Amino acid sequence: MKISGKWIFTLLLTIFSVSLVFYLNPGGPLRILGNLLTFAGIYALAAIGLNVHFGMTGLLNFGHASFMGVGAYVTLLLIPHAAGREGEISENGLPFLSALLIGIVAAALFGLLLGLPAIRLRGDYLAIVTIAAAEIFRLLVRDLESITGGVYGIINFSSALQKYRPLFFDEFITELELAPAQIWVGLLSWVSIFFTLILIKRLNQSPWGRALRAVREDEDAVRALGKNAVWLKLQSFMLGAGIAGLAGVFLAFNYGSVQTTLFVPLLTFYVWAIMILGGVGSLTGPIFGSIIFWAIISETDKLAALIFENADGQQLAGVRFALVGLLIMILMIFRPSGLLGKKEELLLNVK
Repeated sequence: MKISGKWIFTLLLTIFSVSLVFYLNPGGPLRILGNLLTFAGIYALAAIGLNVHFGMTGLLNFGHASFMGVGAYVTLLLIPHAAGREGEISENGLPFLSALLIGIVAAALFGLLLGLPAIRLRGDYLAIVTIAAAEIFRLLVRDLESITGGVYGIINFSSALQKYRPLFFDEFITELELAPAQIWVGLLSWVSIFFTLILIKRLNQSPWGRALRAVREDEDAVRALGKNAVWLKLQSFMLGAGIAGLAGVFLAFNYGSVQTTLFVPLLTFYVWAIMILGGVGSLTGPIFGSIIFWAIISETDKLAALIFENADGQQLAGVRFALVGLLIMILMIFRPSGLLGKKEELLLNVK
């Protein structure tokens, strides 16, 4: 079996990025690897959802954080013992799996609700609407303090997922001096990625997937053939939003609490950077893009500290984002389609 050059380069870059993490953190390699893979799994799942929007359909969605937020908040509000500032929010909640399913559906319906008035817009206009919708969602959740906990958020919900962890899993992970709760979330994220990729691959090879790619390339031609391009884009918007909602639930459980500050525009920027890095339209690109991105973003402050010895924390944070931006710029120059993307995937109809 012949391995293409882009796969070899991607694998080498991934190994180098992870090795850099171990080099800058000589103590506790398993803990560092567990933390890296957990965040990488969650954000890779979110990037897969964004890839459905942009990579498959050509929709410029800059409000991806709102879909993650809807999934997280709806799920947490439905499970028992989720508490905010005012105490217990839901004493008699639903089982976690039922609440999770409703949260995913709620995120998809939010995508439908947002898409109905906005999906006919194209390019920058759609991007502006999605940014505004994400901020409206975040501010609305912040102001509904009696329901969502406001700026204090929701806490005390980790037990809802803990009951699904096998006893031997806790014992094994504890012996490795790792946090069972975090590793369990990371494991579930990667399992979700596996089944989501199977679903996306099957859909991508179906007539529906080919219709989405046709919408991406030339929406007017799709209409001329008698297809309902608006409904196709709405379906894509709902599917990507549902996947993002699932990622938002895992993100909340990884932190152990959820506040509105978690779903800021920076979160959307991270997901976009991961998708672009891995390759627009690539099935497995978000996985490698997420691992490389989090290896770099988590260690650039240490790397910057080695370069700028007298810099304070705020300056180091600025240097970190500058380095990430520089990485994306270099990638766009030499690999405009991303690590595993194809050049034709960038021929999007975003006028």
